[in-house]
Amino acid sequence: MKKIFILAIIALTYVAAMQAQTVTINKTDGSTIVLQASEINNIVFEPAELTEAQKIAGTYTGKDSINVGGMFPYYAEAEGEYKITANTDGTINVTLPEEKFSQTAIGDLVVGSFTVSNIAWDESAQAFVRNYSKDGIKFHFKSSTMDNDYALDKDNCKMTVKSNADGTVTVLNTYQMGRMPFPIYSTVVVTKK
Repeated sequence: MKKIFILAIIALTYVAAMQAQTVTINKTDGSTIVLQASEINNIVFEPAELTEAQKIAGTYTGKDSINVGGMFPYYAEAEGEYKITANTDGTINVTLPEEKFSQTAIGDLVVGSFTVSNIAWDESAQAFVRNYSKDGIKFHFKSSTMDNDYALDKDNCKMTVKSNADGTVTVLNTYQMGRMPFPIYSTVVVTKK
């Protein structure tokens, strides 16, 4: 991109050196601006303002905390890597890592990796929010009584992704699958790598 700007400046300098009387700028909206070469003092290219999606995009690490049915809290055995990517429409995608939780009420748990896509910015919440129950997302879940791929299709499957003042990001994820009687509430504060 810098090369294009440098080439534009060189072209303008060349035009001025050739004693051009006018400079014509063709804008992307189809309009044209014509200036006298003598009117141009200098050209400054301002950086485009980043969207909320571009600001939050990156690879993060954090240790997940889950609460099963609001009664049974557990912590992941290790930090996981969370990937947030920005889409051109201003939404984001979040890829959650596979995580292990030991000695829960239903044994050791393994929650498989999955991606929630097209999470839109919610101005009132000042966060990215999506109910993804209709997205057809599947993931692998393993415990002492369950070991299968499950669809995240319950109405309460929802993700909220919020930037914090200290540069961290909070990912809140509620999900429920299969015949599991309680939802799982996941909260992780992640730090950019």
